[in-house]
Amino acid sequence: MSTPEDPRARFTKPLTRPGTGAPTRNLPARIEPQPQAQPEPPASEDIPGGSGGLARLLDAVAKMLHPKVPAKENPDPIPTPRAEPAVFTIIVAAMNGDNPDGAASQQIYKALDLRQTLKVKPLPRPFLLENAQDPAQVSALLINTRHVLVDENADLLVWGDVSKDGYVLRFAGSNPPDEEKPAVFGPQFRLELPLNLGEPQIHMLYAATLAAADPANEMQRAAIRRLLPPATQPLEALAVKPPVSLSMGQQRSILLTHAHVCTATALAVPPSQADEWFEKALNAYLAAEKRQGRNDPAWENGLLHKYLAASLTARAERIKDKALTYLQLAVKHWRMAAENLPRATLPQEWAAAQTRLGVALHRLDLLTGDSDLLREALGCLQAALQVHSRAEAPTRWADIMNSIAQVLEVYGEQLKNPEVLQRAIDACHLVLEVRTRDRTPLAWASTLNTLGSALFLMDRHGGGVAHLDEAAKAFEDAHAVFKAHGSKGPAQVAARNLGHVQKLLEERKGRAVIDPDWR
Repeated sequence: MSTPEDPRARFTKPLTRPGTGAPTRNLPARIEPQPQAQPEPPASEDIPGGSGGLARLLDAVAKMLHPKVPAKENPDPIPTPRAEPAVFTIIVAAMNGDNPDGAASQQIYKALDLRQTLKVKPLPRPFLLENAQDPAQVSALLINTRHVLVDENADLLVWGDVSKDGYVLRFAGSNPPDEEKPAVFGPQFRLELPLNLGEPQIHMLYAATLAAADPANEMQRAAIRRLLPPATQPLEALAVKPPVSLSMGQQRSILLTHAHVCTATALAVPPSQADEWFEKALNAYLAAEKRQGRNDPAWENGLLHKYLAASLTARAERIKDKALTYLQLAVKHWRMAAENLPRATLPQEWAAAQTRLGVALHRLDLLTGDSDLLREALGCLQAALQVHSRAEAPTRWADIMNSIAQVLEVYGEQLKNPEVLQRAIDACHLVLEVRTRDRTPLAWASTLNTLGSALFLMDRHGGGVAHLDEAAKAFEDAHAVFKAHGSKGPAQVAARNLGHVQKLLEERKGRAVIDPDWR
């Protein structure tokens, strides 16, 4: 009778660091059934030049990631279960530029496979780029990475290149990255690490993987809240003083990664703990900026300012007592991002900077009453529509148009101008053609609240008395949806607005009583 395999034996072989003959320490065992070997892809599909040296490389990587384990004479009867179940499924692709033995790819794979909360799968083929420095080529690969994630039912893909100088790692999720969000690990974000990973670099890779994962359910969100803060703490020493042996680009990348992870942590922890993490993120972003090289492309600087501005905007939203200070600083960096990001090369990032600058200027006006900020906000939001058209991106188009309607409503109120208010009303009606009660009920209700406010103001500033009934209906519908979905704050706002309209309607009914002596 054959002897069953011991799954733990997969990682008992010492791991050799790429480029050296010295093995690292033995890695702990993964106590779970050994996964099935991945089929090798055809050489003619997805992998240019699938024959020759590259084919041998891919074959070596596949065999390395799934080694054959000899039968043991005295196997363990039943594998011990994990101490903690895996929450995220991570795919590690073979590194482009790896040696035939696949040692560099194996190092990244095993560094993540150490973590019980991650289920790590190998992808024994790399994602090839003719020019890894071309942002357009990198963005174009997102379609391929998403296909892999959907096919494997995974949450995150780690891929990239390796050379004698070290790793350049990138992260890809199953959904297109939202470049407006803080701490977004978009296609242009790179984690650069030295060839030989020590404990600090392994900690940073794990923390970055957690921060880059986009939680799809409450279990994953709870895991992020629990796992990310302790995973971030070991990075302090590495980020405060990056090793001088690293290149300037590697130091900058480590600082940017630490800043992203700290921002993600600030968003995960309770608001009372968030400010400390936001401050660490700010310091790391500023330190990364000092390591920007003179010959680096301008868009690299634009991305850094976008990252910093998004973190500051989130900080202003969470730390109310200093909202004005952080929002003013965020506007400064959003402007710098919009100036340095090229629309032709990085359209999504450029449009995100324009949109977020417009929204930040609107919020800043609400705190200062400066109408010049509203004019600038309108220009930024309208510019973003050059990238996000209704035909190609209806959801993003509706989001931006809704922001335009909100700005026009406030601007029309400040100017007491019915024409501007009518533009706000028209914008709301266009948005409601895309946002529907069935598909996006909360977004639909939010637009109705803006519509009701614009109609109310139109009546106040001489736009005719027929708008109040429509305003009351908009507020009633908005309140019903907010209440049904448990959105207490917006429901209270809609209820107060409805009360103002109903009070004004009652007053007008009283004044409209016909004089009985009228002839």
